[in-house]
Amino acid sequence: MGTKKKIGLGVASAALGLALVGGGTWAAFNDIETTHATYAAGELDLNAQDTSARVSLSNLKPGDKFKKEFTFKNDGTLAIKEVLMKMGYKNFVDGKAKNGGKNSAEDFLKQFKVSVLTVGLEGGNGYPKNIILDSANLYDLYNASAKEDKAAYDKVKKHIAPGFLHENGKINVATIKGKTAPEYDGVPKDPYDFDKVEMVIEFVNDKATDSEGRMLQNKYQGDSVELDFSFEATQWNGLTIDGKKHADENGYVKENEKAHSEDK
Repeated sequence: MGTKKKIGLGVASAALGLALVGGGTWAAFNDIETTHATYAAGELDLNAQDTSARVSLSNLKPGDKFKKEFTFKNDGTLAIKEVLMKMGYKNFVDGKAKNGGKNSAEDFLKQFKVSVLTVGLEGGNGYPKNIILDSANLYDLYNASAKEDKAAYDKVKKHIAPGFLHENGKINVATIKGKTAPEYDGVPKDPYDFDKVEMVIEFVNDKATDSEGRMLQNKYQGDSVELDFSFEATQWNGLTIDGKKHADENGYVKENEKAHSEDK
């Protein structure tokens, strides 16, 4: 009898337990909230007075030099790490073609060199700094930056200051490795900065003559071509966000406006 009573009580207890769990009138206090997280990408926006600049090479003579300036500022929300310059050309005219000339655009470009390429002319960050260490041929610059030609890249590399030539053959024309104020490297949004670049292109004065004493460069008389310089802005490397350290009370990551906003 004792054993049967214990079993009976056990079953009753189990039945009661099922009733408590399954019944609709029993509930603990509960509070459900939905949290909405917004992820918004920043904006990389390079503003250049001549974002796609065109330079016309015409009616020039050997020995002529001319200067071109480019000014960049950051109109986006993200700091810009590099401004990569690519060179192209179009609308070549062979001035001697009607007289049987056979000049090519490439031949004509070889007659020009960039003798000065300076970044940081606004005077900050220990600059201005020359990017071109020695004159670089326009033909080689075109092949290195537009065609990514390895032989041209190797030629151009000899003329460019360390750190300014990108592996794709384009030249970075933004401030890098500033000694006095590295926070101004690239084109940051904060602190406000802009970069001014100066380029000097020179028509090489080649004194070479043929057997009759005529200047070899005579064949380029009447030639003309248009140069196109395009600029590409790149971002800094990614940052592991620390909400308290990097973001404001609204979750805006202020740190990404600055240069060097990246994991070390």
